[in-house]
Amino acid sequence: MPCNCCEMENNTFTEDRARDDIREYRKRGPANQTRLILEAVRSLGLKDAALLDIGGGVGTIHHELLKDTAREATHVDASTAYLKQAEEESSRLGNQGRVKFIHADFTDVAAELPQVDVVTLDRVVCCYPDFRSLLKAASSKSRKAIALTYPRETWYMRFGLRVINFFQRLSRDPFRVFVHPVAEMESLLGGEGFKRTSVRRLVVWEMALYQRTV
Repeated sequence: MPCNCCEMENNTFTEDRARDDIREYRKRGPANQTRLILEAVRSLGLKDAALLDIGGGVGTIHHELLKDTAREATHVDASTAYLKQAEEESSRLGNQGRVKFIHADFTDVAAELPQVDVVTLDRVVCCYPDFRSLLKAASSKSRKAIALTYPRETWYMRFGLRVINFFQRLSRDPFRVFVHPVAEMESLLGGEGFKRTSVRRLVVWEMALYQRTV
């Protein structure tokens, strides 16, 4: 369904970028921070899991987890171009019928979606100004775990994202990127019944795995 942010996402996450990303995935496999999510989800030892991938891009996470961990997936994304590439790759891999693709801002459609075992958000929180609503909605859909990546809360990431946003303003592009407070994200998810059980860090990205405790 159309969404308020879809036009902005389509302007930022274009067909050219989507084609570049799917070529990179086919050539090199998942990006480093995505590998951390895949390892974290696989560490749960689940089989035949239901997966919800929010802002899934070209679909790397469900392409990989449908091999050995998930039986089905739902991919919600605000970018038409990325959904197109993800759906085409899903068909190429023989996974048509196992993935439901939804064009929307996740928070607009969350209430309509069923619960799943695992929710993933790879480089999504940093693109969303209202991270509280995003994480609250994501947590309401997960029975077992949430795995997410976001920019590390460091001085150099704050500086780098300020530079990016400066050039976004110069080009009159409303898209912005954010370093959200990790402690506040952890507190919010804790209030929704999740405990952080794993954290791994790269130079730019941090990956956290949260498991439901109640």
